[in-house]
Amino acid sequence: MNGTPASWRPRRGLHRVGLSLGRGGRPLRIAYGRLFHEANTFSPLVTTRDAFDNAFALTGDALARATTLRGKELEGFMPHAELTGFAQAARAAGEVETVPLASYLAVPSGPLDRDCFEGLVEDQLARLRAAGPLDGVYLALHGSMEVRGLDEAPEASLLRRVRALVGPDVKIAASFDLHANLSAGLVEPLDVLVGYRTNPHWDLAPTGWRAGNRLIRALRAEIRPTHAWRKLPLVLGGGMTIDFLPPMRGVFGWMRALERDPRVLSASLFMVHPYTNAPDLGWAAHVCTDDDPALAAELADALAERAWAERDRALPKMHTVPEALEEAARTPWRKLGPVTFVDVDDIVGAGAPGGNTRIVEALLGRDDPPRAYVPVHDPALVAHTWDLPLGSEHTLVLRGTPGYDQPEVPLRAIVAARVDGELGRYVRLDVGSVHLAVGESPPLPIHPRFWRDLDLDPRQADIIVQKNFFHYRMFYGAISFRHVPVVTDGATSLRRVRDRAAREDRHPGARLSEWRTHDPALRAAR
Repeated sequence: MNGTPASWRPRRGLHRVGLSLGRGGRPLRIAYGRLFHEANTFSPLVTTRDAFDNAFALTGDALARATTLRGKELEGFMPHAELTGFAQAARAAGEVETVPLASYLAVPSGPLDRDCFEGLVEDQLARLRAAGPLDGVYLALHGSMEVRGLDEAPEASLLRRVRALVGPDVKIAASFDLHANLSAGLVEPLDVLVGYRTNPHWDLAPTGWRAGNRLIRALRAEIRPTHAWRKLPLVLGGGMTIDFLPPMRGVFGWMRALERDPRVLSASLFMVHPYTNAPDLGWAAHVCTDDDPALAAELADALAERAWAERDRALPKMHTVPEALEEAARTPWRKLGPVTFVDVDDIVGAGAPGGNTRIVEALLGRDDPPRAYVPVHDPALVAHTWDLPLGSEHTLVLRGTPGYDQPEVPLRAIVAARVDGELGRYVRLDVGSVHLAVGESPPLPIHPRFWRDLDLDPRQADIIVQKNFFHYRMFYGAISFRHVPVVTDGATSLRRVRDRAAREDRHPGARLSEWRTHDPALRAAR
């Protein structure tokens, strides 16, 4: 069963003629901004406003400059992201005035405190009020935020308030991360909804372009977006869920084929971030057509069927730390570059604090440990060692993130280097061949320059520990050729996802044979 409806056949060349460049013979005015965060409910850390006051924070004219082709929207990470894609879609369409609001993004971490969230939302709303008359609004969101003490999805709260402010005649578009947890509160306020189509996520700018293009065409009455979506009782499945590898390659290829038909404006599959406490947690399929509700419903059903068919595809083998060390010692790939240990239970890219000490403990317990580069969150140890002379040797204790319940590891270490950069302060501690990057913030060293800034050559390592599932591969593709998933008991442990209680049954915690009977209740949740 491939899930393709018999009535759907791709069509080409059917385009509605545009009625005008703007509305009422004047240029369009569209405001744009971002509020982006992915939360991990199992983290002991609470995210406060200072996490968003970083190098990615842009407002007003600074945001407008950053979203040009010469600008840098996400400094040090990705020059062109969703808001740049949107701005370029507006520029290409012509007769569109873009009104920058604010762009706030924080590294994935624990749930936001309520004051942080309310302050960020009120900031955006104040900028919307000051923007003057608008035809449209575009927001780049994640879809898996969590806020302490808030009884609705945070992005739903934001969109509800934006809709109340701008009124029913202003069209709203939003883009979401492919790991968003789609809900009625995220769908109903929107005229245009699109999601990333790549994992790892390299298509941020194309996603913003697609959102902007659909929004502008809708404002010009060239299209009439019509939505249908389905919710699956599924939190883990699809193997590695990488878009260009089996089994999900076929599903994402099918979605791209749908969008080649001009009747289909967008097709998105949301494979959910499983580490929040959302009561309606689960994968979702969304399809938007041009004024064809029957086709939208048919294709949403078909996309849901295709995703559900991959629910039992297994993840790669997970290794204990001793097993991973043995694998690194014997693999022939080590001759070509360092072996990557993916610390799957402590993924900062999925909101874990990064303070796992178990890999360090295992490395130092060996008689002849390999040359290893390991990032660890331990703000107290950074504060203790920051002013110590470089080259000095000290007896120390590595404890990891406060409240994370990690084993204490005694060290006799040399203070070898320090850096105060975009990720905060880091101290390099050398314990023989084991090199620790101890940080005051959760470590997300997805780029090799993280290690170079600490005077280490990534190519010279035997093992590099990553705190990210996928994105580092874009930057380490020519350096590391063997990737070993390692389990260590932390905030992103898949065991926590499988074993926790849920209001509704979910696969794989419950073995479910079909999804349709669960869909109405999941979609009804706010």
